Amino acid sequence: MSDVDKILKENDYVISNSDEYKNEKIVVLKESAEFLKWFLGDKSLHDKKIGFILDDDGDVKKIEILYDFLRYYLSVKGKFTLKMEDYNSLFVKGYSNRFLEEALEQFTSSNKGGKFLRASLIALGYQSMGNEDDSYLPLGIALEIFQTSILIHDDIIDKADKRRGLDTIPVKYQKIYGDAIKDGNDFEVKRKDIGNSMALCLGDLGFYLALQIIVQNYRNNKNLDRVLEYYNSVAIKTCEGEMVDVILPFYEEFYGTEDDLESHVMEIYKLKTAWYSVVGPYCLGAILGGLDDEKVHKLEDALINLGVAFQIKDDLLGIYGDEKHIGKSVTSDVSEFKQTILYSYAINTEYKDDLLKYYGKEISNDDMSKVKEIFDKSGAKEYAEKTMDRLFKESFQDILDLKFLDLDKKKLLLGFAEFLKVRSK
Repeated sequence: MSDVDKILKENDYVISNSDEYKNEKIVVLKESAEFLKWFLGDKSLHDKKIGFILDDDGDVKKIEILYDFLRYYLSVKGKFTLKMEDYNSLFVKGYSNRFLEEALEQFTSSNKGGKFLRASLIALGYQSMGNEDDSYLPLGIALEIFQTSILIHDDIIDKADKRRGLDTIPVKYQKIYGDAIKDGNDFEVKRKDIGNSMALCLGDLGFYLALQIIVQNYRNNKNLDRVLEYYNSVAIKTCEGEMVDVILPFYEEFYGTEDDLESHVMEIYKLKTAWYSVVGPYCLGAILGGLDDEKVHKLEDALINLGVAFQIKDDLLGIYGDEKHIGKSVTSDVSEFKQTILYSYAINTEYKDDLLKYYGKEISNDDMSKVKEIFDKSGAKEYAEKTMDRLFKESFQDILDLKFLDLDKKKLLLGFAEFLKVRSK
């Protein structure tokens, strides 16, 4: 039996990028981006066995490691989803005061619908240290609750109406208290204020619920002190990144005297995205799994470029992506005067005045087309893409160079990196 026949016999689907094998039993896909769209577009595929006919150019090998990561991710995501449901139930049952119960119901509803990507990185970091049990679950849940909390605060800052397709907590409170029963002064103003105030309180509460979960579940774990110290370090970096992200658009719009704008943008990318979304979660899992500090630092060095590349990809999708896929308006980055690598490059070209006609303003789709044209003509898009591609390439090599990770776990981490590179949302 040939290798091709064996793959066909053992799998429901076979992936190749060679037309030589094209028939009804083989799906021919040229790139991992095509595979991701195909695989995620049909949930019935998630439980299927998929085989790969490898060739010399490596494209199908990238698809294979992407597939291995997706299988791992979907598996642990299912566990996290169930665990979060348990915690949400406990949170609401813990209160007899109707106002507190009402508030926790709003908080727990915000915990639903998450991707659990950071939590899955905690799982991968933990199991990459040779652990096969599920002890990572509470730590992953804690980070996801922290994520919910900081997004609640983000929604106040951004004056957002929707999050994960649901009303934000300030909006929910305005709907709960839609009509006044008694006469009073400035009801509409106070109703809006109370929504923001309760959201602020719930965000604060979530931070401490997350810490409580860590302490309660790992009080007898020898690595608890290191986990707590690292968790707090990641949280501090996230807050620092948020502060720069908040002040920089205001400063650039009304003062605009910063000579090295890109360095501030990169600082935000590292603090808010690289550390919080990539480096921190994976290293937290590895620390829980027993990895020593010296090797943790090597992990940090290997993953920081991946996190920055991830954010550049996000910014490109925020301008050039499909609104149906990315879940937000493609004009929002422009109207919010968001500081990105695209803006920091274009603002230092001859197209500066043209860009400022639109940046920081509510714009139409036609205006957005002109903004894209400015980013294209100025070279900003090309610069961002080249920077992103270079950082992804460097991160792939940095991961391969990690000698203390075994090959199978290294492949899963590379699959995660490939997922970040080719995603469309």
